[in-house]
Amino acid sequence: MRAVKWRELVKACEGEGCQFDRQRGDHYIMTKPGLSRPVVIPRKRDLKEDIVLSIAKTLGLTRKQILERLG
Repeated sequence: MRAVKWRELVKACEGEGCQFDRQRGDHYIMTKPGLSRPVVIPRKRDLKEDIVLSIAKTLGLTRKQILERLG
């Protein structure tokens, strides 16, 4: 998996129905009704695979599904 820019991940989350809730330091926090916890995206230039897959798990997406949404 290639490194993902944080803005790409935000767009993918918005496509899943998440909305911006707040920003705390360098973390962009999104919520969606029905999720057990908020989606927290670090505002880093390149996000590693483990962070992307953790966010996908929170959204209930598989590895394949998140990769499709990221293009």
